[in-house]
Amino acid sequence: MTLTDLDKNKKYLLACSYGPDSMALFYLLLQQGYKFDVSIINYHLREESSNEVKGLEDFCLKHHKFLYVLDINYSIKGNTENECRKIRYSHFKKLVDFLEYDGVLVAHHQDDLIETYLLQKNRQNLPIYYGIKEKTKIFGMDVIRPLLNYSKAELLKICDDNNIPYALDSSNFDSFFSRNRIRHEIVEKMSASHRAKIIKEIEAKNAELNLVFDKLSKLDLNDIKTLLSLDEITYLYAINEVARKVSSSAYISKSQAREILKIMESNRPNVTTKIKGGLFLVKEYDSIYFELDKEEATDYSYDLYTPCELDTPYFYLNFTNGASNRNVTSRDYPLVIRNASLSDKTIISGYKVQVRRLFIDWKMPASLRKRWPVIVNKSGDIIYVPRYRKDFKIKPDSNFFVKTN
Repeated sequence: MTLTDLDKNKKYLLACSYGPDSMALFYLLLQQGYKFDVSIINYHLREESSNEVKGLEDFCLKHHKFLYVLDINYSIKGNTENECRKIRYSHFKKLVDFLEYDGVLVAHHQDDLIETYLLQKNRQNLPIYYGIKEKTKIFGMDVIRPLLNYSKAELLKICDDNNIPYALDSSNFDSFFSRNRIRHEIVEKMSASHRAKIIKEIEAKNAELNLVFDKLSKLDLNDIKTLLSLDEITYLYAINEVARKVSSSAYISKSQAREILKIMESNRPNVTTKIKGGLFLVKEYDSIYFELDKEEATDYSYDLYTPCELDTPYFYLNFTNGASNRNVTSRDYPLVIRNASLSDKTIISGYKVQVRRLFIDWKMPASLRKRWPVIVNKSGDIIYVPRYRKDFKIKPDSNFFVKTN
């Protein structure tokens, strides 16, 4: 029995729980001559956990393998499963970076693969991958699952036939958890032919997903017309892709996606609305995007007593060689550069015009209007309002530009 996606020229870190899955992987790595060290996390959530760590220490000592033990000596709050996952992968990341391992090996197997797929079907969510990937990235490191072709029963047999010690986690038999019910009542009772059929189904589903993501990769997903032209399933994946640009864990449900669809179809050109948590949807004319924890722009004001260079979070200017192209003369100093207000007016071709009206005509995003600068002369007149252009590009010799990001 061979292990998939491994290289004997590389050295790995084995994530071990002292359960039969990871101990079978330990044995197979030894038998097939791979280079690796071992790490275990003791969360102290079960009375037997310290004995399990001791058992692994003895086994590592016997086979001359380094073992890195992380003891969690504090109470884990929140979602225990999620927090434990963060703890262990943060720990593995430190070891991988410091000791230069080529990846982390975890002992997910074929039963885990099928369980995950059946759970995905039951929940009717939008997975970015069906089942479990053989290789993925977590915290920027390679995480490899070389046992996805092995069933749980095969791994138990490897341990029992070769006198490999292991411990069984009693929580895995609690039928309160839906995964455990699927594991014991469905997956463990599957015949080999039924398993093969499910594996083919998973492969077909992932092939369909690849086509969807390939299509999305060629589209401008911030463009409203593009999003409105998509079929329902492709649109759901598209809007989630847009959300994941700002948060990799973001998830837009079907009901939320329908509400977003209504916003895109409405006549309102500028909309900002909270979706959930700290995620906000922003519609600006023909585009949409998401933001995290959107904050109101703060007022600002900068005084220029003489021509100079000034770099701020909102704009950059360099008037040391003159600024006639910005309608500024020496007689206008001292200048004030501040963010525009709703009552501001300026003179355009001899006519007094509301600055707010200019912003509307230029189709300026609402998020920029709150911090767009205006130049005010010593008499209090607005003498320059920088023009907004969606496709504006900064030129190397520009003496004034607004920072839009």
